[in-house]
Amino acid sequence: MALEDILVAIRGEAETEIGRIRTEAGGEVTAILDGGCAEAKAVEEAAAVSLDDDAAQHRARIVNRAHLVVERRGRAAAEDVYVELREEVAFRLARRRDEPGYQDLFLRLFEECRAVLPDARIVRVDPADQDVAGRMVADGAFDGFSIDPSLASIGGLELVTEDGRRCVRNTLEARFERADRPLRSLAATMVSALRGEA
Repeated sequence: MALEDILVAIRGEAETEIGRIRTEAGGEVTAILDGGCAEAKAVEEAAAVSLDDDAAQHRARIVNRAHLVVERRGRAAAEDVYVELREEVAFRLARRRDEPGYQDLFLRLFEECRAVLPDARIVRVDPADQDVAGRMVADGAFDGFSIDPSLASIGGLELVTEDGRRCVRNTLEARFERADRPLRSLAATMVSALRGEA
């Protein structure tokens, strides 16, 4: 299974998880927003009674503070959603090694590295991937390469030149780190949708 297919599958599962998170977070976000709006409305009504300029300025400060509180809570909710999404994806990636098709994924990661660094001759793997790498050697996929089981990784590999000066890292966690920004964006979009902004 190609990494793109895995990411699509993870995204599908993440969307299911997002639905669950939305349901759980929806009540909390709604309560926060209702509380902030009710507070802002109460302040607004109290301040409207007085026509005094000082009272109007005081009212504006209170309303602004209430809006800031609501905004801070919205950012905190987005961060909570992001952390939960990140933990779920990391958990699923860590189990990937035990799933069918991991050897195909491993080969695809190897081929991507080889395209970038064709003169590499060392395949660095995590000790847990030594059996997979051994099967690749037996299948002839790693002809001309030596296996170095010194990499600490949840999956994937590094290709290194014989002199050790150049290296291409194609591990699951490295690819996951590159997905950090889209995950943050997804979490922010979810919270905005819950708040009625999107």
